[in-house]
Amino acid sequence: MKLNLPRLLPALALSIAAVAAQAGDAPTVSGAWSRATPPGVEVGAAYMVIQGGDRADRLVGASSERADMVHLHDVVEEDGVAKMRSTEEVEIPAGQRIELAPKGKHLMLMGLDAPLVAGQTFPLTLQFAESAAQTVTVTVRAATDDGGHSQH
Repeated sequence: MKLNLPRLLPALALSIAAVAAQAGDAPTVSGAWSRATPPGVEVGAAYMVIQGGDRADRLVGASSERADMVHLHDVVEEDGVAKMRSTEEVEIPAGQRIELAPKGKHLMLMGLDAPLVAGQTFPLTLQFAESAAQTVTVTVRAATDDGGHSQH
């Protein structure tokens, strides 16, 4: 069988362009981090910035080889008291920046296999409702790091 390259190349180029266009629609994730945890503590949190793509999407779950479970949480204030609540999803409007940060939306890492140690990194896979799953690298920072969100 003989390949007809002049006919095959345009089809290949269109296929690559379609995949690239679809990738442009997806949210992008940057600055993923977590705080170091003390020995014996099996719960941590992960934070990051998610930049919405060309269309709205939703973060609907996450997983990591470092934790038995990863849940989406939000901190809400009720009657002057901050309370952490589990949430099903995080809306990511098209073109908008969403920050998962201390004292706000974040990912709870439950059942850690070992303490998170400053300087380590670990993979975290994010599941989106519309876009393909993305695996990001989370950098563990010092336990005292507040991600630039200290109270003044």
